[in-house]
Amino acid sequence: MKIRVTIDTDDCSFDSENESSYTNGVVSIDVDGVYRAWYGSPSYFVTFKDVEVIECKHDSRERGTNNCGDCGKNMNEEVIV
Repeated sequence: MKIRVTIDTDDCSFDSENESSYTNGVVSIDVDGVYRAWYGSPSYFVTFKDVEVIECKHDSRERGTNNCGDCGKNMNEEVIV
């Protein structure tokens, strides 16, 4: 997936990223921001604003829906390229 976003660095929270919890959980990125997830609960430390999805191949699915896990759109719709 390719996205274009605005990041307000004043809203970013890196304080807890330098503690011992840095090695716990999984770091990932989605259309809402960059987060650390522990047991599937994301904690965003960089949030995105003004998100524009430029390209999405709909490679993942939200559990129990027909929506893309990446961009959130219905997977029956045309692929955004």
